[in-house]
Amino acid sequence: MTSTLGRSTRHTPPEDGHLDPERFRILVGTAARLPSVTLAVVATVVVTTMVLANSDLTGIYAAVAGTWLALHQVTLTIDGTSLGVLPLLPTAVLVWLSARGSASAADAVMDYTGYQLEGHDAARITAATLAGPLTVTVVALVVMQDAAGVLPVASPNPAAALAWVTGLYLLAALLGIGSRLWRPLVLRYAVPEWLVLSVRPAARAVLGMFAVGGVLVVVGLLWSWTTLGGLLARGESWAGVLGLTVLSILYLPNLVIGASAVLAGSTAQFGQVRLSLFEASGGDLPALPILAAIPAGPAHALWPVLLAVPATVGALLGRFAAQRTLQAQADGAPVGSLDAARTVLAAAGFAGLVTAGVTWAAGGPLGIFGIVGATWWLAGVLLFAWAGLLGLIVAQLLMWREGRLAAAVLREDHPEPTGDKPADDHEAADQSDTAEDSDHEEDPGSDPRTDETSEDDPAKGDAVKDESAEDDSAEDESGEDETREAGVGTESDPESDTEVEGKGKGK
Repeated sequence: MTSTLGRSTRHTPPEDGHLDPERFRILVGTAARLPSVTLAVVATVVVTTMVLANSDLTGIYAAVAGTWLALHQVTLTIDGTSLGVLPLLPTAVLVWLSARGSASAADAVMDYTGYQLEGHDAARITAATLAGPLTVTVVALVVMQDAAGVLPVASPNPAAALAWVTGLYLLAALLGIGSRLWRPLVLRYAVPEWLVLSVRPAARAVLGMFAVGGVLVVVGLLWSWTTLGGLLARGESWAGVLGLTVLSILYLPNLVIGASAVLAGSTAQFGQVRLSLFEASGGDLPALPILAAIPAGPAHALWPVLLAVPATVGALLGRFAAQRTLQAQADGAPVGSLDAARTVLAAAGFAGLVTAGVTWAAGGPLGIFGIVGATWWLAGVLLFAWAGLLGLIVAQLLMWREGRLAAAVLREDHPEPTGDKPADDHEAADQSDTAEDSDHEEDPGSDPRTDETSEDDPAKGDAVKDESAEDDSAEDESGEDETREAGVGTESDPESDTEVEGKGKGK
């Protein structure tokens, strides 16, 4: 709930999981906002178009219902002609807006409760995301069935229509709610780090292929500028030219996806027209200006060079996967040396699945032209092969190089002992002997004979030392005897003096 000051007031959710009024309001807004806005825009466009075309407004409800179904890739049959190749741009916009609505609902619930989004709240938001579009789809099917009796239209297959709407908005809910919950889910279910790291390289690989496919379409349009101008001139009036231009823009993603499939090595078919990097056969095409980008044929000898595009995308995928793995190792994540290869294979698998699914959605039946579009399964397999093979080679080379560099750095920081150590010890011993010799030379009191004897024969040196010690002890003893004799003489002196004095007195 939001106060007048724009501050959110958090409330503790009920412990029994019951739906309180605030969360009910959030769910109703999620279910009704996008379908109501879409219907308003569709009704405005349909009425404006019918008025500009001076058409009767009798079938306005059928036109609005048919446009809603066409926005969700439901095949329509008008005057016996099946229209299954529907523009992907408005469908992609609807999925993006629905994903944003689901993410906003998740944020609103978390702001209201003050806690992380729980499982039952995520399920309710998903159900609300599906409820509104499915309700409108059911009403549209009923309107189309009623209009089939008075207008040259056929009622679409209800199961296919409900399946398309359910799949698209389930994908939107998954993207929207998943953007808020993927980190806690990864931690909760202990998803391997290499699998998490593979998502971004896969997205980059798919977007890279689409980007190069878009460049190829633009180059084709510029190359066939004259044909493009002639097709636009068929609109006659400014309203017709505007309509053809808008329709071409809406079909631009379809053509870009087909071009990316051809770049991967697949084959695109449009009635009698078959196009690949190795063959090109001409034929009749609808008078849609953007189809001027399709070359008439034959295939040029240099077209196979474009296979360098998926090879480059695969090499970049491997480089990015290796960088992500090395960064994860530096951050302390539990990533091993083989996880770079696992990341590349997982990313290539994701890229192949997305390419196959989108290529399948971009094609479909188109009246007398039959099935239009690229071979979707071949496009997915080829992109997986290019990305997986080249990515593995580049990733392993980069990991090997980084390992060698890391080992070199460790060797520089901690050098190993070399074989020159004994020579160094000998040199140190020689230096110590030289120092001792210099000490002997500088000592003036040293006996050269003693030094020579000690140097030549250690035993002789010890004997000389013993003889010098005995001489010293003998000298000490003789000195002591002399001292004793001197002491005795000194002690007899008083007696002699007394005798002399006695003799003198007698005289």
